Amino acid sequence: MNRVMRNASFSALCMSTLLCVSCQSTHTTSDGAPMGATPREVAPPPVTMLPNAIAITFAPKPVDTDGNDRPDTLQVTVFLFARPHPAPHWCEGEFHFAIHPPGKAGTPTNPGAPAIREWTLSKELVAAARTRALVGPCYEFNLSLLDGGNTDVMEYTSVDLTAWFQPTAGGPRVWLRGIRAVQYPQL
Repeated sequence: MNRVMRNASFSALCMSTLLCVSCQSTHTTSDGAPMGATPREVAPPPVTMLPNAIAITFAPKPVDTDGNDRPDTLQVTVFLFARPHPAPHWCEGEFHFAIHPPGKAGTPTNPGAPAIREWTLSKELVAAARTRALVGPCYEFNLSLLDGGNTDVMEYTSVDLTAWFQPTAGGPRVWLRGIRAVQYPQL
């Protein structure tokens, strides 16, 4: 190998080494934003602190469990919070859910039209529904229009969902803030 080729090879090796050494990795999210702070464990609120807020998520749409092309079961996940604590927690008590005609649910202090359907979940059912999500402790329920021998035939394709929680230890009802619209599209 002649001297010019050795110098060129040595130069190429030095350049590639410098490039590798000077490279820096960055991590971003799928939308190009920088990664968030490293998650940290948050202590739950004291067990004596009663919840004062509810958060609800539900499946994208109710499912048809009886195969008649009408959605009849809404899958609901509920989180209880004792603000200002940021972590959800479990609490003994009963959950109450109701669906109302669109725009007719009213408010906790000024109820509107009667509910189309109501569900009261006892403290035993609530305890059995305990689970954990990425956010933390929660409850998962299936609210079926077919419960109690009812039908899944409704004149509405959209309803307003209201909910509240009554702690066993006493204290005021904890109402879901606002109303959630739920679509019951005919399949």
